[in-house]
Amino acid sequence: MLTTANPKIEKGYVKSVLGKIHYWTIGKGNPLFLIHQSSSSGEEYAGLIPYLSNKYQLISFDWPGHGNSDDPESELGVEEYTEAALAILNHLNIEKCSILGHHGGALLAMNIAYLQPNRVSRLLLSGTSGPKTKEEAEAFKNNLPIKRHHEIEKDGQSILDTWKRYLQYIPDTDTKNVMIAFIHNLSSKLRPYDAHYGVLGWDRNPALESLECPVLLIQGGQDAFVSRQEQLLNIIPNSERKVLQNAGAFLFFEKPKECSELIHSFLSKEES
Repeated sequence: MLTTANPKIEKGYVKSVLGKIHYWTIGKGNPLFLIHQSSSSGEEYAGLIPYLSNKYQLISFDWPGHGNSDDPESELGVEEYTEAALAILNHLNIEKCSILGHHGGALLAMNIAYLQPNRVSRLLLSGTSGPKTKEEAEAFKNNLPIKRHHEIEKDGQSILDTWKRYLQYIPDTDTKNVMIAFIHNLSSKLRPYDAHYGVLGWDRNPALESLECPVLLIQGGQDAFVSRQEQLLNIIPNSERKVLQNAGAFLFFEKPKECSELIHSFLSKEES
């Protein structure tokens, strides 16, 4: 189990119109920007540090309303979260980088590549699904076990139910790693807004169809939230796909070594 409570990791805040945004960075080399999923934090990528910080400058941040960043004054969407991400890159004077985003973070990653294509060398989209109809997308959003659907009762039953779900979401790792993801989810329920709603309402099709850089699609083979990802290979011109068969919805907590090997294999093509 690894966290970012490490004195070698540089941490800081960037002031923005969305409040103070917390970030961390470690390592030297070409920059790799890591964007976490909704209801998580930059802690999602702590497990990659031992395997990648000797090859890349790793950078991650907490979305507004997540982790150690300030709460926003209203519910945000992909556009605002992308603005927060770009504030980090600007603060660190990162002119060009590769970007990895997981689940909702993949939407932010593709939006950065859409808005500023010259800034992105390679893109890694993890846990993002293939095309859904409008009705399917709405049903998916409404069936997610997220904040507006569940209250925390005094008997703690909802907490126990959430723990049982996380054991299924992260099927092949030590329970300490499950605990980290679980605690982040619980703490997110204390924040005023649930990012899933703003993020899942975003129309990603213009961004997907415009991607020019090399793209790696990643999926945990047991990720219950991903479907039809292989269909994206027909939409994104310069794309390839890898599936980690024994990984679930939180593969960067669960399989950091395997994820790091996959990431480096893709990024090293740029260097060769």
